[in-house]
Amino acid sequence: MRFSRELVTLLISALVGVLVALLSACGTDYAPPSSLPDAACEQSVLTYENFGELYMLDWCRGCHSSALVEGMRQGAPVEFNFEDVETIRELAPMIALKATGPMPVMPPAAGPSDDERALLAEWLACGAR
Repeated sequence: MRFSRELVTLLISALVGVLVALLSACGTDYAPPSSLPDAACEQSVLTYENFGELYMLDWCRGCHSSALVEGMRQGAPVEFNFEDVETIRELAPMIALKATGPMPVMPPAAGPSDDERALLAEWLACGAR
């Protein structure tokens, strides 16, 4: 029995949606750090220029860019665009919650390594400077 590509894509999308909903409903005790101790942030070398901008370009702006029309954003809300450090700072708690920790959901397909996610958590917790 052969299935059309459209049907397979639809079924996979539905299964992924159900899986995300189930995992989200499970809850977790994880709360991203809103900040790190001053000493840790003083030692951090991460900046927007040497880390944040490239991370956002590689892993986020494929969907979170004002240059993309709604149908090309893979469901990303049109009001969440990660194109400048000021906006990223404002959205840092949400970004950390969705993209770091033990069960990150962003980006939704594949994504950065655990080490890269840890760097993102550090950068955001230190004020995304």
